[in-house]
Amino acid sequence: MSGRAHGLTKHTFINARVGTNKDINMLYTPAHTKPDGKAVRARLQIPVLVNVYGKADPNSFRLIAWGGLADMLAKNLSQGKEMTFICDASSYWGNVYNNTNAQILQPDGTPLQVRMTSFVIREFVWGGDSERTKIEEINVAMASGEGRRPAQWNVPGSPDNLTWKALLTRRGQSFYNGGEKYGYAKVIGPKTTGCTILLGDQSKLKTNTGTAAVAAAAGTTVAGATPALVGEVANVLGTGTELPAAQGNVAV
Repeated sequence: MSGRAHGLTKHTFINARVGTNKDINMLYTPAHTKPDGKAVRARLQIPVLVNVYGKADPNSFRLIAWGGLADMLAKNLSQGKEMTFICDASSYWGNVYNNTNAQILQPDGTPLQVRMTSFVIREFVWGGDSERTKIEEINVAMASGEGRRPAQWNVPGSPDNLTWKALLTRRGQSFYNGGEKYGYAKVIGPKTTGCTILLGDQSKLKTNTGTAAVAAAAGTTVAGATPALVGEVANVLGTGTELPAAQGNVAV
């Protein structure tokens, strides 16, 4: 085989668990345009854990989802949820940032870079929510800040089951319209200075099409009214203030 032949690298994460907690978050960067007008789709970084036989500590990885998939997963991947992912892997030289999202520089002022590996999700299979999540959302209700579910959500044909399905439908129809949380993810701004955040449904974004937008400094989020999941559930259950109708691309 020639040294110039193209290869293929696939990685499958079977029965991986979403590894979020109070200190580790999924990180969602909204769709945006760069100062040169180039459009960039939404990006979601997902921490996952995979148990390995004979090893006390699970292996940990960071997976990446782009575009509409990033939106869908941000709204549905609760802590401990079990998933199977099939990913493309690639390596690259990447800049290093600290926990405040500030870029780390070398003594000569140039960016510190290390060799990194990116796992981009191409296919996935839904798994079950963790027992902790189900108990918390049913019994503790608001403690997680991520929502609650009716007690008989998984009993086919029951009123609670119909309510749960209505909730999931509504959740699927919501889009990022500003704020520091989107679904189960923490929102972070683009690292590039001078970007413009795009709001509303950007699932079909490929190029800059003049979508209504709002400017945000690099590394910041946008003030706005993206409803928390708890609000969506309260609306479906009839215990909260009704959300405004979907407005598409909204400038705030």
